[in-house]
Amino acid sequence: MNKTHTTIEIYIIEAVKKRREELGINPNKLSLEIGLVRDFVRKTEAYTLGYKYNSNHLNELAKILDCSIADFYPPRYVEENCIEEYHEIRERRRQELKK
Repeated sequence: MNKTHTTIEIYIIEAVKKRREELGINPNKLSLEIGLVRDFVRKTEAYTLGYKYNSNHLNELAKILDCSIADFYPPRYVEENCIEEYHEIRERRRQELKK
């Protein structure tokens, strides 16, 4: 399976999902509460089509999930070189588009 997200993106998506599940909020409801299309959170959590959260999303998610934006990030950092991962993912997508 081809990797579609960097390690830090995966960490953030999983942290949001964990908090959402702790509060018993379903993905569609959370999507609508942050003002996005109904299936945005579901597609993000399924790693579909490169969906991911940006800083604006995380700010609103923190409000709704009653936590800090920092709660979505690792305590210090992830060990992997996420810039390198990003470039590899981007290059693979470019190659797939050429086919």
